[in-house]
Formats: sequence, structure tokens, C-alpha cells
Amino acid sequence: MTETDGWIMPLEFSGVFREYQAHRRSSVIWDASNLGSIRVSGPGALDLLQTAFTNDLRRCEVGRSQYTFLLSEVDAGIIDDLMIWRVDTELFYLTPNRPEPVLRALRQLRKHDRHPPCDIEDVSSDRVLLALQGAQARERMAELAPPAATMPALRVRRMTLAGGDALVATTRFGGQVGFELHLTPPVARTVYRTLVARGVAPAGLGMRETHRLESGIPRYGFELSTAVTPLETGSSQAVSFGTDFLGRSALLARRERGAQRLLRTIVMRTRQVPTAGSDVLAGDERIGQVTSGNFSPRLHRGIGFAFVRPEEPPGSEVTVRTQRGGVAAEIVATPIEFEAAR
Repeated sequence: MTETDGWIMPLEFSGVFREYQAHRRSSVIWDASNLGSIRVSGPGALDLLQTAFTNDLRRCEVGRSQYTFLLSEVDAGIIDDLMIWRVDTELFYLTPNRPEPVLRALRQLRKHDRHPPCDIEDVSSDRVLLALQGAQARERMAELAPPAATMPALRVRRMTLAGGDALVATTRFGGQVGFELHLTPPVARTVYRTLVARGVAPAGLGMRETHRLESGIPRYGFELSTAVTPLETGSSQAVSFGTDFLGRSALLARRERGAQRLLRTIVMRTRQVPTAGSDVLAGDERIGQVTSGNFSPRLHRGIGFAFVRPEEPPGSEVTVRTQRGGVAAEIVATPIEFEAAR
């Protein structure tokens, strides 16, 4: 077990490698309830969320979901990254990493801005969020709710699962379409036990960390923080400067100055895993620092994320300073193109 964001979470069940293979070849399930759930509803819900977050929520139709950021008004640092599910015209569910600052920002905006009325509710303690992922996730979902199994990526629907009300959203974790299930605790217990009994493998944090690095997904507290902007993480697709969001002026100023560092994927030349805080060198010059690292079973090498200076493109040869000395590595495309990285 390990502690993360105030939650005690399993690192593994049957072993990280077995769970990794289950994700690639069949399906896995885990409890994602460490993410928050915030319900925003009413005539002013769309306007409020549009003002708060960086993406253009007007382009998100009912039944779709959207990735976005909450930024600091002072320096455009990332307060949180999250998904917004548009369940109905005036009904939205948010899944933040850090519910408290998101709730605080929304309530402050509601208090001071002249939007139509809306309700903001933290419903995190009333539900369980299960993630069903992997190559055969659609097949397993079809056994529970056939309509959900055919949903494209980044969609959300209300439906019945195991006799109870549910929200089902589709995701793209690890390059595959998967599902997030927003359920009451009794229904979640039934769904979890049913899926595991049918061969779905419980998965811990270790497997998820490996897949997120291979898939190029930054994580809050590692790559994302109030000291980082979306411009540095390659996430500009989640920023719409045509909208007036919190932190827009500060982010425009940062864009004018140009990024001093960019988030890149690194692949080690050996099985050595890069560790957070390790220096990245070009020759004898320090050009950046590792934020996350893990071992890739597909490449049989260490992989990781690092912030490096912008002039180091994919294909650059670098050295990662480890406790055992310098280890050769390469900056590669994000997400990793496995055939090119071999």
C-alpha cells in the first residue's frame, strides 16, 4: 500500500507486470474514488464553468466530456487539471484531482460574478468511481450494459447498472477506450465483484503509473503544479484563448515571453529507472530535471518525464544523473512510439 493525496492505495494486487499485461491483453479494474466529484447544475452552470476553466466548454455538447485546467489568476500556474462531463444542458459533473481548490474557485466566482443562478455540490462522498480499462474493456462492459459498450471515446451517459442509477463515461487511458463508472456504493460493490468474477484483474497504482508514462499523461503533483503552466506541458489543446477564463491574462503574458522549459519523455538506454529530481544533462551542461520514472515492460528500459530546455527536441541524446552515475538516454516523442523507440 502507498499514500497518495491523502488516500491509502494499493500498489499492486497480483504484481505490477501481471496487471500491466492484463491491461494490454484483457482488462483491469480499479477504484478511482480518490478523484473528486462535483455537480454543477442550473441555468448559470455553463457560464460559470466557462469563466473558470481554460477550455471552450461551449464546444462540449450534451453527452460529451472535455479535459480542462483551473489556473492561478496571478501567474497561470496549474491549480488542477480535470474532466468535465456534460450530462445534460444544465447539468455537469467535474472529476478534479483536488476538489477543495476547485470548489473554492467556483463558489468565489458564483458569489462575485453576475451569472444566472446555479448549484455547486461536492458529491464525492456519495459515490464510488470505478475505472474499467484495457484491450477487452468493451467486451466486459457489454456484459453489464450493452449500450455503454458502443460509446465512442469522451462520451458520458446516464443508465442503469446492476439495478442502480449510474453515470458511464468513456476515456482514452493508455491509448485505449475505457470506462469510468460513477456509482452508488452498493451498486459499485456489485459491479466490482461481478467484473472480477468474470476475469477482470484488479489493478494497483504501479500498473497505472507505467501506462501513464508510456502514454504521455502528466500527473498532478509530479508534472503538473502551481509552478507549471499548460504551455510547458504540451497541453495547449485544452486552452482556448478565445474565452475569458481565470488566469487568461497571465497565461497570455507567459506565452509572449516564451516557455523556458518543456515537458519531454525520456527513454533510458538501460533498465535503470530515472527518479524524480534527477538532473538531465547535455554533455556536461544541466538542461533539465526528471519529474517521474518507471520501468517499461514493453521496452525493457527505464522511461520517464522530464522538464528540459525547449531547444532539445525528440531525438536528442542526453544523460540522466542517477545514484549510480550518468546513464545515457534519449528524448523521444510523446506518447512513446514503441517501434521507433526500440
